[in-house]
Amino acid sequence: MFFESWSEIARIVTTTLIIYPFLILATHILGKRSFAKMNNFDWIITVAAGSILGSAILLKDVVIVEVLVAVSLLLFLQYLLTWISAHFSTFDKVVKTSPQLVFFDGEYLEAAMKDTRLTSTEVEASVRKAGFGDLSTVMAVVFEADGELSIVPKSKNYDQLIMKLRNVPD
Repeated sequence: MFFESWSEIARIVTTTLIIYPFLILATHILGKRSFAKMNNFDWIITVAAGSILGSAILLKDVVIVEVLVAVSLLLFLQYLLTWISAHFSTFDKVVKTSPQLVFFDGEYLEAAMKDTRLTSTEVEASVRKAGFGDLSTVMAVVFEADGELSIVPKSKNYDQLIMKLRNVPD
């Protein structure tokens, strides 16, 4: 069906006009991290909030106040989790994944590749997307906590952050 009624269109417009300022306000109060893609928990909040908000806009029987409470609670819990993580490194290590080196100095790190369930083809695709045409120009590929692959070009000096992942003292 292409069109139900003008009252449904008006309901969608009204709901959207309530939810959109709410999102802007919530993001302003709680910070950009509320909807950032930094780690698995951020991704979960983004997907869950998007699903709830999308339902509120499109479904007829959803109560707006309940939606605002649900999304507010999710955002508050995300804020609380990130605040605790920022202040207590032990908690941060328990709830978040660490970046993992999967390629270093011309060699795939097989144990890390298996652990992250990455293939050399996926690593090579990321290297190409980063603008490198040859693995010989790449010092390292890091599987980041947010699921992205970071490509570090070769240089005369090994990057301190890469050496940290290699567990090599500075």
